[in-house]
Amino acid sequence: MILKDFPYVVVPEWTGGLQEDVCALLTANRLPKTLIHVQNVSAACAEIAGQYGLDREICIAAGLLHDVGAVIHQSDMPEYARKHGFSLCEAEIRYPFLLNQRISRVMAEEYFGIADERILSAIECHTTLKKQASKEDMALFLADKLAWDQEGTPPFYDLVRGALKHSLEEACLRYMKYMEESGGILYPHVCWTEALEWLKKSV
Repeated sequence: MILKDFPYVVVPEWTGGLQEDVCALLTANRLPKTLIHVQNVSAACAEIAGQYGLDREICIAAGLLHDVGAVIHQSDMPEYARKHGFSLCEAEIRYPFLLNQRISRVMAEEYFGIADERILSAIECHTTLKKQASKEDMALFLADKLAWDQEGTPPFYDLVRGALKHSLEEACLRYMKYMEESGGILYPHVCWTEALEWLKKSV
């Protein structure tokens, strides 16, 4: 169990209800902003699911779980990753917060007992996306950006919303191009680079 490696994480009593248990975990570990964010992302992902005929419950679950790794300090993520055989790219070495998507997948699988690969895959690439992404992967990727965890409306909101009327792929591509052209990428993650090239050929 991943949380055995981090004794500072408060583990509340388990209820078996996903929304309740996500809320309890983030609340117990004093992460109210993260809780609001995952709830907003879950709602946005459900909306996208309705638009594109995806399984709504799968998208809701992915949204709720995508940032549960936040209970683990970012400074501890590289050591955990190396200890458990993760292959780290240069971006993850320079910016450990990028490991949150992979840590959150482990949390979803080991702590919350999630076995559905549609949920786990979406969580694992919600920050960077990846090549040959599934519809669920793209839905969560976009929901995470549209319901971002900062103040106000994202500067790319209208651009991405407009593209979302056409396809998930086009919306992802528009967002990624915007971030690259605006200098919003600290260092290119290998999955981001591969996803961008894949989308350019797909759209």
